[in-house]
Amino acid sequence: MSNDRVISKGRFKGRKIEFASTERIDEFARIADESMEEIFELQVGEYLISDESDVCDFTEMGSADDSEIWKRIKRRFGLDKSDVGSGRFVNIFAEIARRRNVQ
Repeated sequence: MSNDRVISKGRFKGRKIEFASTERIDEFARIADESMEEIFELQVGEYLISDESDVCDFTEMGSADDSEIWKRIKRRFGLDKSDVGSGRFVNIFAEIARRRNVQ
C-alpha cells in the first residue's frame, strides 16, 4: 500500500500528498505513546507523528514558543533541547531510550 495520495478536488486537485516516514518513530512506539500522554495528555490515536515531527508542531497556532513543552520534557524525562540537538521527536525518544538502557 502506498503512502502517496492524489488530491481529487479543490484548489490542490491533482497534487500528490506524500506522508513522511514513521520508520524511526515506530522503533520507539512505547516511548512515543508514553511521552505523548505525559507531555501533551494525548492518548494513542489522538495524534499523528512522523520521523519529521517536531515539538514546534505542537505549539499554539502561529507561535514557535516551545519553552513550556521543553519544561514538561525536562520535568518528566530530564532532557533539555541541548541534550538532543533539536526538537524532533525521534531525537527525543532516542535519547530517552539511550538513557533507559544505560541504567
